[in-house]
Amino acid sequence: MSTILQQYLSRFSYRPPILLHLLFEEGRIMKNNYSLILSQLRKQFSNKLNPFTLCPQSIIFWFLVPPYSAIGITILGLDQVVLFWRQQIEPNETVYVSFKMLEFNPPFPLTLFVMFAAFGLVITDASYNIIEATGSEYEDKLKKIEFTNLEKDIEKNQTFVRSFDPFKLTPRMSIYFPVLDNHTTIGFLTIDFRHVELSIKQSLEPNETIVSLIRFLDLSAPFPLQVAVMMLSVGLFMTGKIYEFSKES
Repeated sequence: MSTILQQYLSRFSYRPPILLHLLFEEGRIMKNNYSLILSQLRKQFSNKLNPFTLCPQSIIFWFLVPPYSAIGITILGLDQVVLFWRQQIEPNETVYVSFKMLEFNPPFPLTLFVMFAAFGLVITDASYNIIEATGSEYEDKLKKIEFTNLEKDIEKNQTFVRSFDPFKLTPRMSIYFPVLDNHTTIGFLTIDFRHVELSIKQSLEPNETIVSLIRFLDLSAPFPLQVAVMMLSVGLFMTGKIYEFSKES
């Protein structure tokens, strides 16, 4: 019966019988697997339209190693911490290359402790830079005074403080937002509460063992805006990681 129907339809539609056979087979496959196809499409589009995929994927705390290197503590998840070694490539501090050294899977509370401890050091360093800038302006006014002995004492104190300054050990914070399959990200590096650098992070190989950092823009943002961006980025990072943790559990 099906053969007669195919011949009849092919006579009026001028289509080969094999094409009609494929159409019948396609209809049968769609009928039997319709729910499975819809579920797969729903999963695919839900991942693309999921707003949590726009959350930052990593937070890096850079501890400077003078003159051209740094050690980065990278928080990739609630139980995933990676150590990177960053090397400056050229003297203008524009291009860097980072190498993955160690990877840890610490407990969830320990990861939070490391992240918030490093974040507290970043806030402390940025606040100290503001106080130091204010103090330097005050010292410039003092230099106009004609007391030479006072100027000598101030210079001696400055030299002593700068040589034993513990704030030189405080980290800088970088937060990166995904752009293309997590292999290309755009983020910012906080220098202080007024200075921020935008950079692109690109994985140079699939395992993300070697990463390039290219700085392309320097900004001098107002103090409240810089603090708001830092707090919002950390909050988005925590929101995304908690969402991933809830999905896994």
